Amino acid sequence: MNRFTLGFIIAILVLIAVTVGLVLTTDKPTTTLPENTPEGTVQRYLTAIQEQDYPKAYSYLSFERTPKDTRPTTYDEWVRSLPVHYQSSQPAWRATLGKITTTSDNQSTVEVIIDIFRPGGPFENPVRTQTVPFQLVKSGDSWLIISPPYLYWIY
Repeated sequence: MNRFTLGFIIAILVLIAVTVGLVLTTDKPTTTLPENTPEGTVQRYLTAIQEQDYPKAYSYLSFERTPKDTRPTTYDEWVRSLPVHYQSSQPAWRATLGKITTTSDNQSTVEVIIDIFRPGGPFENPVRTQTVPFQLVKSGDSWLIISPPYLYWIY
């Protein structure tokens, strides 16, 4: 066997080992948190976004407006605010719930660590990580997201 063939076989074995490693270490399905908690509301909102169930995702949002507020309030306005590239080809991303802060009986903040996977050059990091605070307000027995109403973190 010459060196080229040996190198080729080693490269194939390394690729197989990496593939097996990735399959074994991928996240297992998470349990669904109670919907009547801030973290459960955020989890269900993010799941609906990933599954492209936009009516369901919209149902977890609250759009309390002030006179100078220009945020969308209707479902159609909200869908139009989605990034155009997101509507045609959804980027790969993963969300992890972080710190939960309850500021009062009816207000809470859930930090979400979002990893967005985008291919780049050979020396670029293909993962961009950011922490996005989701602010919620209690409405009856449920929680609604008041900020962020947009998917700006997908850009």
